[in-house]
Amino acid sequence: MLKLLACLLMLIDHIGFYFADRLPAGAVLLMRATGRLAFPIFAWMLARGYKRTRNPLIYFVRMSAFAVFAEFAIRFAHNLTGISLDGTNVLVTFALAIVLLTGYHLATHAYLDMVASLRPIAPTANTLPTPSRFDLRVNPGGLSLDPRIGLPVGIVVIMIAVAATLWLKPDYGLFGLASVLVFYIVQEKAEEQNQQKRTLQAFIVLHALFLPIRLFLEHWPADWAILQCLSILAIPLCYRFDSRKRPKALLKYFFYFFYPAHIVLLCLLRNLL
Repeated sequence: MLKLLACLLMLIDHIGFYFADRLPAGAVLLMRATGRLAFPIFAWMLARGYKRTRNPLIYFVRMSAFAVFAEFAIRFAHNLTGISLDGTNVLVTFALAIVLLTGYHLATHAYLDMVASLRPIAPTANTLPTPSRFDLRVNPGGLSLDPRIGLPVGIVVIMIAVAATLWLKPDYGLFGLASVLVFYIVQEKAEEQNQQKRTLQAFIVLHALFLPIRLFLEHWPADWAILQCLSILAIPLCYRFDSRKRPKALLKYFFYFFYPAHIVLLCLLRNLL
């Protein structure tokens, strides 16, 4: 349900983008404003998906493969329509976000294994003899790796994700990476009953940090930079329509095909009208 909602919001946004010169200005503004809610939902689901996955490498390879496929499809469609855009598509952002989360996990979850010992109550006359202690191997961070290795390796992986983002210039850029990281940290650290509140607070802070960057360093138009803040409204939707059940295979891969397909269809439709 949540993924379908995000796809619908994205479709509305892209209709406003590709037909901006053929629709009333008010309608275009409303569509683009509505579309601001799509990315945070996808970013939130990616963070949750990373938290659930048993193999981040496969997750990254799958995302990267679809990102390459989408890039070729979108560039083909844009060439047909005469549209020229810098940078790469949002699936590249998500693939690099997986790299970023892996670096964060290495840097913060690497611990040496420890041994926890349990000592049973002394046996009585009517009980069988018991061992003097039970030893159990545990790892506080869940990643059996010397932190002297995990921390520097994690930092390097994070730097690679950031550098690749600056080079490839995917949609949402560093803000996109930071959004996924913020959502992941909240899902990991905050208690379940407080997650929506903490996510909302963290996302507001993130926008407060990036708004001056967009205005004064990247020189975005003021109205467009401020419009991005509407994406904060997506956070309640993430928790309102969240499903604890794992999605079926068809729905799981629906977005990966829908994303490039709907852009190609919109570009073809623009050529026909």
